[in-house]
Amino acid sequence: MNEKWEEICFLLSENIGTEISESEFEQNVIQALRVLNWKEFAGDIQIRPSFPFGASNRIMPDFVINSPDKKNLFVIEIKQPSIPLTTKFQQQLFSYMRQLRLEYGVLIGEAIQVFYDGDLTNHDDPVLLETFRIEKTETKGEKFVELFTKENFSFDLLKSFTENSLKKINRRADRKILTNKILSEEYQSKVLELIKQDFLNEYDAELIDNALSEITINILGHQNIETPKRIVYEQTNSENGSSRDTTKYRLNGGNKRLAKNRFVLEFVRQYLKRKPTTFSRLKNVFLDEFQGSTGVVNELEFVETKYANKTDKRHFLENDEILESSDGIKFVVSTQWGKHNITEIVDLARKEGFQVEEV
Repeated sequence: MNEKWEEICFLLSENIGTEISESEFEQNVIQALRVLNWKEFAGDIQIRPSFPFGASNRIMPDFVINSPDKKNLFVIEIKQPSIPLTTKFQQQLFSYMRQLRLEYGVLIGEAIQVFYDGDLTNHDDPVLLETFRIEKTETKGEKFVELFTKENFSFDLLKSFTENSLKKINRRADRKILTNKILSEEYQSKVLELIKQDFLNEYDAELIDNALSEITINILGHQNIETPKRIVYEQTNSENGSSRDTTKYRLNGGNKRLAKNRFVLEFVRQYLKRKPTTFSRLKNVFLDEFQGSTGVVNELEFVETKYANKTDKRHFLENDEILESSDGIKFVVSTQWGKHNITEIVDLARKEGFQVEEV
């Protein structure tokens, strides 16, 4: 299994040029399918087959894989590996899956994505079960080979894989819901009440209330699972009763004292200069979870569409604030930053070798 996965990585990633065209990449995909023992001469692979759609239309997916008795098993759509696998490409695959009534679809480009559309889920669109990075170090690579090698191919095996993937997806969703509840202002008040109950045996209630009135509690989440959630206690300014965090930041020894949102914008800008990166890989560095509601970075087109009818578009949108990734995608940075979510970005900047000074 491991040798086959390494050969697939060689064909789809290591042995191709950065500017390989989709038609050229198609030949590499055919070779990779041969590694999995799917062969065109044996009738296993239909290349760009044409299927009727409606009264006068037709669809033409890149590949349809067949069983020995010529039944369609799953559909494959390919994209240039230098282009991020966007929702637009996923929707194209989804349309083929729906029209051909296939439960499984595979999208191949800069990574391999496996989608499911069947009775095990009630989502409107097919569900992304797994993304396989096309790298020899991908620990899940052997699983892909196991599932999609011709000799092993089985809908029972795929069903088991699908059920396990859906459990993980649902558990991640439940974890996110629980995390949001713990981070909510409502739960912070519950923490204060728990503190009060803990001290009632030593102090009277009025004294505890007075002490707690001078304290603000912030529960800060961390993306790194090895670092636990932590509760930060801050003493309220006794003169004005405010606990507003006015911390500013200097980046790499600069003279500018940057507000939190400007600090994030400048960090992303300097990161891109230091490490030219595709947008999809940038999203894997600046994870949406770091910000929370809007995500750290988003495609300009997406933001302009989502917030078309809103005055506050929650992103830096001036001409000199719009950034561009190495693959030519224009994107913008969220403006929604405060003491509750800035820590992740500060930690990331320092981890990436940037000097951050809190002022």
